[in-house]
Amino acid sequence: MVAAAPRVVVIGAGEGARTARAARLAGHYGVPRLSAVDVLIRRQPLPAAGYVVDGAPQLLDRVARFGGPLPVPAFADLVVHLRGAGPDGSGDAFRVIRYYEARGVLAGFRPDVPDAEIIVAIDAALRGRTAPQPPRWT
Repeated sequence: MVAAAPRVVVIGAGEGARTARAARLAGHYGVPRLSAVDVLIRRQPLPAAGYVVDGAPQLLDRVARFGGPLPVPAFADLVVHLRGAGPDGSGDAFRVIRYYEARGVLAGFRPDVPDAEIIVAIDAALRGRTAPQPPRWT
């Protein structure tokens, strides 16, 4: 069973491509698209019924510096990184991308990849979130 409340963050690429992709994903899932500026700087509360947030990796890093690393599983099922033709970034952007990658919530795609491929990755992340946990052997 797939959860009805996806929590997705779209980073990377140019602002226009990123915003358009985030809007299409939000429309597909029937959740609001929020700007990272509104969520992280203006402290807009996140809707319980799911959302798609879009923003530049550098913005996420600037916010993380004030309170330490962002608790990824607390606000995102998947971080969709729309990779450009060049390197993944440098400095702040590179650090944010590696942070999400190390926590297993980053999926990288070229900006021209069809929405369907990204939706498959999001659905897989949601299944992982809603799957029953194995029993703990103590």
